[in-house]
Amino acid sequence: MSGSRIVRTLCLVACVFVAGVGCGKEDSITGPQPNTGYLALTSPENTLVTMIRAYAKRDTAELALVYDDAYQGTSLDADDWSPETLTFTKRDEIEHVATLARTSSVASVAVSLNPVLRRYSDGADPAGWATLENPIRAVEITDGPTLYNVYLSYETVTYTFVPTTPDASSPTDTTWKIIRWTEVAF
Repeated sequence: MSGSRIVRTLCLVACVFVAGVGCGKEDSITGPQPNTGYLALTSPENTLVTMIRAYAKRDTAELALVYDDAYQGTSLDADDWSPETLTFTKRDEIEHVATLARTSSVASVAVSLNPVLRRYSDGADPAGWATLENPIRAVEITDGPTLYNVYLSYETVTYTFVPTTPDASSPTDTTWKIIRWTEVAF
């Protein structure tokens, strides 16, 4: 397999091969874990780190907080013989992590963040939105004796965040959620 559909391929591995089930159950929130170490969602960077920590801990309750209800994710392998865009919703992201949590043979899930985060505003987005480009370096899932290790070096991955202002629950009066994720493999 080329560097294609890396994160989504891991989703399919986790949902189909690892767990032997399909994705799609909505009632699979696993609940918060004690001493979580999550950051307040007061910036796109904090929201991304919280998403990564919730993914690694397989905590769907926290994961549900970082995604906007209107979230849409897309993945495209431009190097594929027959390119096809895969799409994902908030529900899909939560079920993917719930499947990892339910699978007893999955010993660990790890996501490596790039040391420098490039934040910008896309002129095509509504005012105030923010985007982080290529924030994740690698994703690893250990399932029994098998290590699924994917380096995101031949892709462009962006996360777009939407602010909620005013938000009295935030010390900065603003909270951020992930509204869009795109992955294009070359």
